[in-house]
Amino acid sequence: MRHSLSFLILTILFSISANAQQTQGEDRLVRLLSAKTAEIYQNEFRNIRKVTGPAQFLHNNTLIICDTAIWDLTYNIVDAIGNVKIVQDRTILSGDRVNYLADSSIARVRGNLVELIDKDSNRLRTLHLDYNTKDSIAYFFNGGSMMDKKGKVIESIRGYYHSKIERFKFIERVELNSDSLVLKSDSLAYWSKDKRVDFLGSVKVWQNNSFLSSNSGWYNREKEIYNFDDNAYMLNGQNELWAKRIYYERAEPKAELYDDVQILDTAQSMLLFSDFVRYRENPVFAELYKNPSLAYYSVENDLPDTLFFAADTIHYRMLPKFEMDSATVALSQKRYSLSRKDPIKEMYNRPTPLPKDSTAKKTVVAVKPPATDLLKTAAADSLLKITAKDSLRIPVKDSLSNHLKDSLRIPVKDSLSNHLKDSLKIPVKDSLLLTPKDTTLIRVISANKNIRFYRSNIQGRCDSLMFNSIDSIIRLYKDPVLWNENNQFNADSIQLITSNEQLSKTELISGAFVATKEDSLHYNQIKATDIVAHFTEGDLTRFDAYGGVTVIFFFAEDSILTTMNQKECKTMTAIIKEKSVQRVRYFETVQSDLYPIIDVEPEKKRLKGFRLRYNERPASRFEVTTRSVIPSSREYVSTLELPGFFYTNQLFGKTPALPAFEIFTKKETEPVITAPPSQVESTLVDSAL
Repeated sequence: MRHSLSFLILTILFSISANAQQTQGEDRLVRLLSAKTAEIYQNEFRNIRKVTGPAQFLHNNTLIICDTAIWDLTYNIVDAIGNVKIVQDRTILSGDRVNYLADSSIARVRGNLVELIDKDSNRLRTLHLDYNTKDSIAYFFNGGSMMDKKGKVIESIRGYYHSKIERFKFIERVELNSDSLVLKSDSLAYWSKDKRVDFLGSVKVWQNNSFLSSNSGWYNREKEIYNFDDNAYMLNGQNELWAKRIYYERAEPKAELYDDVQILDTAQSMLLFSDFVRYRENPVFAELYKNPSLAYYSVENDLPDTLFFAADTIHYRMLPKFEMDSATVALSQKRYSLSRKDPIKEMYNRPTPLPKDSTAKKTVVAVKPPATDLLKTAAADSLLKITAKDSLRIPVKDSLSNHLKDSLRIPVKDSLSNHLKDSLKIPVKDSLLLTPKDTTLIRVISANKNIRFYRSNIQGRCDSLMFNSIDSIIRLYKDPVLWNENNQFNADSIQLITSNEQLSKTELISGAFVATKEDSLHYNQIKATDIVAHFTEGDLTRFDAYGGVTVIFFFAEDSILTTMNQKECKTMTAIIKEKSVQRVRYFETVQSDLYPIIDVEPEKKRLKGFRLRYNERPASRFEVTTRSVIPSSREYVSTLELPGFFYTNQLFGKTPALPAFEIFTKKETEPVITAPPSQVESTLVDSAL
């Protein structure tokens, strides 16, 4: 039994060995399928056949076709010459000559032009190519170019073609042309079946007036979809975008940006930051989530400053005016018009109306209501010593504006508005139909939840913010608060208005309250329905309070607070010059009381609604956002050289058309700081901002 088992094992092993040797022999064997003639040259060392044809050889299921060949049976080599073709599973390789090493399955194809055509009719041309018939892998070197049936091109110094998985790999000085774009890359892979390009290194893309770059990613040539990973950058017109990853669909066009996102809008002097952004062009629309923030920057009189602003979510839009909701446009225009009105002048400079039964002409005399002047004590009133040099300058072409509701303005119907129909009027087409569309670009910004902002001389918080460039009004809602030096401003809503790119008014609407710190226990206070602060060239010049005004001031003698003055009136206005109050006027039902501080109970020193929120005040811009500012790469991009397609011109006899690419540079008056696209923090730009 033991001898029988041993014999069976030996038989099996011998059979396996024999089959392996037979398989190896078959893999090594080159067959001559057809030829016109075959001459034998043989001695004790060599066995050679000279084959004239057309001739066909077969090895590894691969046909080798040529005019003539020298077939060395001793070393298993075929040297094919003239009209050489290698055909394998719908992949066709042609050249002037082939040196085929059958033992290693390598075909060395050379000639004045070597061409490989794959299953999808992509043509790879070069002068030097090696093809492995066993693995179905081609390797080209010393320059090559691949063109698809639509004329799109990829070229490089060297590369591979994997027939089994239908993938081209281009390495070193890669250049690609596809419709309206061209790109340069260190290396990339092209999946011919899926029409997809994988970037395997640094890549730079030019497309019309757009530029994109990254260190890795992919691109779908059919759908024109890009996915850029690792230090992604995009330049489009006057906008620049940075992110760890950019997903971009050109057909829409729209993009999604992930992690450490920065969007620079040069035209609006604005930066947007976030960790996730949905971005769309035509019209521009950006949704910012995951730690979003904004920065408005400017340089005036060689003094740079920036407003940093953050919220839980921020929406930014830019669209033509004719595409906006008509009701929104009308309301914004009304706000803009009313923001130019001065309620104090309108309320107290109206003429006295004539009696109804009067028929005689009378001289109309302007009568002002009684007012109490406080000239001396007001000068010491530190509440109104508020500086606001350019406290919230937002550099836009449209001046920011707003209005305080004019409660005394009574709308009157225009009696002339009801016109009689003109019976002689010839009907014509409505002229409004011929009115051209208003294509003025309107910017709209909205933000929600946990809003905070910081500038060197003004800070604030709220829970909702709205802005559009029709009225150019920043509106703060839901428990808003502002701080300026030692002053705190509260109201149900706050509106910030600028004119000629400078703050002109700050309006506290409904439930307005202003508090200024005198010391740790005493605060000057103004409480009213509405409060308006007026600014001229950044300096506070007037202070108005309307509706149920209550004021508490503390006065000092020899630097010691001794007296509390409480006043009540309907309206109050103060004129300020050189940061000191020059004149205060109290109108209608004025009541004034003076109390020694020592006799005033603590709760009487504070008006109802008094609420200190200094602990919420951002102390620096890093309490708003810790984002690092990346310098513009615009000038760097303008120095880059477009692809030249040297090998395509050499091998196909033509050069792909290049896009008309234009770089929008900054104004000559603005400082230019350039760097290659990177996520490295620029301390120079950050300090300037």
